[in-house]
Parts: sequence; structure tokens; C-alpha cells
Amino acid sequence: MTTVRGLRADAPVPDHARLAPARQRLLAEIAGPRRDRYGWRLKALGAVAAVVAAASLSTVTLRADHSAPAKPAPRPNQWVYQHVRMDGWQCAYTKSGGEYSEIGVLDLSPHAGRACSATPTKSQLSDRWVRYDGNAWAGPGWRGNRPDAALGHHAWEMLAPQEMDALVATLPDDPDAALRTILKKSVPSRSSSAWRLTQAQRDFDEILEVLSGSADLPPDKARTIHRIIMGLDGVTEPVKVTDGAGRTVLAIGVDGNFRDYSFQRNGIQVLLDPETYAYRGVRWVAGLGYYAGGKASGGPFIAKGTVIAMETRVATEIVDGAGKRG
Repeated sequence: MTTVRGLRADAPVPDHARLAPARQRLLAEIAGPRRDRYGWRLKALGAVAAVVAAASLSTVTLRADHSAPAKPAPRPNQWVYQHVRMDGWQCAYTKSGGEYSEIGVLDLSPHAGRACSATPTKSQLSDRWVRYDGNAWAGPGWRGNRPDAALGHHAWEMLAPQEMDALVATLPDDPDAALRTILKKSVPSRSSSAWRLTQAQRDFDEILEVLSGSADLPPDKARTIHRIIMGLDGVTEPVKVTDGAGRTVLAIGVDGNFRDYSFQRNGIQVLLDPETYAYRGVRWVAGLGYYAGGKASGGPFIAKGTVIAMETRVATEIVDGAGKRG
């Protein structure tokens, strides 16, 4: 019974009505005459086995009778709230990419007379909201610090959260077929430099959009996406690191082209939970050795493999309006 209960730790106590007949048999065997001590023992063992079998059946089948109700899908007019933490250097950053995710190109270059230092800067916390149907998004710094004054958006580079969740639900278990599904249905990058990246880098970017844009990624789909990533050409060995929320995560990236443009010197790595592969954020790593802003700018030399910034998804919640928090 201990073993069975361990396999189904959340199961309630077995039904007494189901156990009663076997229990009565056990008591009857114990109380009966002991003409043959070995025969009595065999009968008692058989009765005990009946009790255990009945309890086991009760424990295993109760799951179907007491299953938890499925979590309702968000309504189109609800909002996805994201709480994000940014950690980086004391430098001027230029970031471009997904509207409501951490992914994108990070350019680390001194400009407007601002010096660049490899010294870590104070962490920045921010909140953002996007409607589940993708028709609006909002942030506390927009329109006079009124988070309820949502900004309409009509030219998404990413699928809306509702579309993203629908895409995730259709992903097959086979990683190759799942990747084809993502590339077929996701919004292709409109970046003029995207063609200079390797195919694996472009695929990785599309996968990161799905990971970061889904409002609720089921565990089985998270495992499938992890298998897709690990099958890409040039995928890096997963490294255990700590994200901005203090959680242990796996950092995984894809090697490729980092030479054509100064704003593509840095590669992006995804941060995943080491057990469930749930999305935790991203970090940017130098894809090759370079001077920030060029050697003549006086910017620091950044060695290949140096982590220059990290953006952590601290929380993702479904709320009823922009400005509300889970």
C-alpha cells in the first residue's frame, strides 16, 4: 500500500465499502480453527492480498472519479500580465523584437556621449499587459503613467496570445513535425537582416516567440519544444545558471552568424526550468569577441561567451484588465 500510495500521493483514502468484504474474509480466517498452521498462513496471506488488491484498485480508479476540472481558457477580452526583470551593464542598450516578450536583438553600443562599462547596473522591474486577442497592449509608463489607457496595435510581429495558445495546442509530439507546424503558422520575421542568419538561428527565433508568447504552455508541449531546440544545428550545451528571480534554469542557445552587423554581435539564449522546461526568460551572450561601439569608441572589449544582459519573466498571469496584477 505504501508503494501504491506513493505512485498516487494525491489520491484520497480508499473507499471503506470497497474494502469491507476482503477485511471480513481476513478476520474470518484469523478467527477460524487452525488445523493446519501452514494452510492457515496461506489463507491469511490470500486474504491480505485481497485487501491490498481492493485498496489498490480503489486508489488507482479514484483518479477518474475525482479528476480536477479543466482550467477555463482565457476570454478574448482578458489580459495577459507579465512581470519582467532586466539585469545588465551600465551601457546604452537598444533592443528590438517581440512586442510582448523578452526576445529580440540587443545592441550594446555607447552613443550620445554615454560611456559603456561592464559594471552591472541596478535591476529594472517592469510590467506590461497585452489583451488575449491581441487587440491592445499597455504599460505603466505609457500615456501619463495610466496603465488602463491601452495602446491599440494593428501590425503585430508576433501572434496574439490567443493565437499562440491555439498554435501550441496543435503541436504534435514529434519534434520535426512540431517545428514544421511552428514555421508554417507563426509570423515570419520581417527583419531585413534575417536572411543572413543560419536556418537554425531563424528557427530558434521562431521557437522563442512561441515559448515567450504563450499565455499557458502545457508541460507536455514544453517538453516537445525543448526536444525541438535540442535537435537544431549548432545548439549549445545546456548550462545551469540562476535567473533574475533566483531560480535555477538551463541556458540554451544556437551558434551561428554574428559578423554581418554590429547589432548582431550578441546571440540570445533561452532560459528554461531544468525539470519542466517551462519558459523563464532569455539572456544575451557575445557571439564573438568585439569592442562595444567599435574599438575607436573606447568601449570595453567583450570576449566571446560573455553574458551582457538577462531578462527574466518573473510572472505571467491572466487578469481582467490592463493595470491589474495577478
